[in-house]
Amino acid sequence: MKRILTGITCLLLVQFVHAQSIYSFQGLGSLNHQGMPNNIGMGEIGIGTPTIWHINTQNPANLIYNTFSTFQLGLEVDRRRFSGDDVSGTDTDGGLRFLGFAFPIMPGKWSSSFGILPYSSVSYNTFSEGTIPDTGETVSQLSNNRGDGGLTNFFWANGFSIKKKLYVGVRANYTFGSIEKTSTISISGEDVPVSNVSYQELESYSDINFLFGLGYRHQLSEDRFLNFGATYSPSSSLNGSSELSLIRLTNTGRRIETVTVGTEDIQFDLPTTFGYGMSYEKLNNYKIGFDIESHGWNSAGSDAQEYNNSVKFALGAEWTPDYDNVNSYWKRAKYSAGFNYHKLPYIVNNQALIDFGINFGASLPVSGFSSLDLAFKWGQLGESTNGLIKETYYKVVIGATINDRWFIKRKYD
Repeated sequence: MKRILTGITCLLLVQFVHAQSIYSFQGLGSLNHQGMPNNIGMGEIGIGTPTIWHINTQNPANLIYNTFSTFQLGLEVDRRRFSGDDVSGTDTDGGLRFLGFAFPIMPGKWSSSFGILPYSSVSYNTFSEGTIPDTGETVSQLSNNRGDGGLTNFFWANGFSIKKKLYVGVRANYTFGSIEKTSTISISGEDVPVSNVSYQELESYSDINFLFGLGYRHQLSEDRFLNFGATYSPSSSLNGSSELSLIRLTNTGRRIETVTVGTEDIQFDLPTTFGYGMSYEKLNNYKIGFDIESHGWNSAGSDAQEYNNSVKFALGAEWTPDYDNVNSYWKRAKYSAGFNYHKLPYIVNNQALIDFGINFGASLPVSGFSSLDLAFKWGQLGESTNGLIKETYYKVVIGATINDRWFIKRKYD
């Protein structure tokens, strides 16, 4: 336990993943999948795909399956390539991906979980240049726009069994974090001294929102099951504050003066969301399932920007060749694959953004019921035509799951 607590302390000092994305300048930034490596490996499904070996962060009703005390942690590395009209580049980032703990309070009746997951990330750096109108093209202007930060969910979730096959759950999220956006404008030209000015906006948010879940398990035979799940998150507001500063710079970029223009209270409305999932499972052998999620972004967001309703479809499968084989380690491992299609809420050049991904994963058994969890995703966001930029990315997630029976009083010394 001391080693685990030490590991938690060290990981909390590691920065969350803030992979660079051109499109993270919008809204709250790039929205992160709220699942664990086993979910990522299966195409990011989890609403109707319960498991006793991992924490389900997508549907709190499925926590009822956690009969062990489960601790999960993991890191992610994100590699992106950008391409478009006269634009190309790459970026690599990595950091903490998730941290969670689940345990049964009344085994088979009530299980609880808490942890942290990145909700959104902002990381971009764009340039533009041109001339100022009505100056005879003698005065040029260079703009450098940067953004950094993101929001984090600290969650507490509970799953309950209300009948033998019917489960309900609720997850409370404390969403917090800050987003810093800076625009630096440089003006120069004939008979015009060089002038560098930065406009810096710091947005900070903190508020509570909820996710409700429902699960049902239908037994077809001794070892075959149909699993159903549904989730609902009502619209809620993220309250925060915004501080705008004006910064004068020297030609070399050194600050001369910083003036706080003003501070105001702000509000960002999170959308109403619905999710549905279903899976077919042969116990300790294979499972296949799908998820559908819809997010009502057209009535959410802020007054400064319009959004589309978004939808996500995911399909995935998991396979264990021979769960009971004591002679072959690789036959006891779990292998997974899947894909997902996500129409994002953000609109660029009057076009909706599409994020498509193909996923693979593996859960390698270690001591007892614990495992080393691996997931890989190849994805593509946007396109390289119509004034957009295409992002091709690779994500690698490495996690560890520790399953044990903690908090049980010894009967014998």
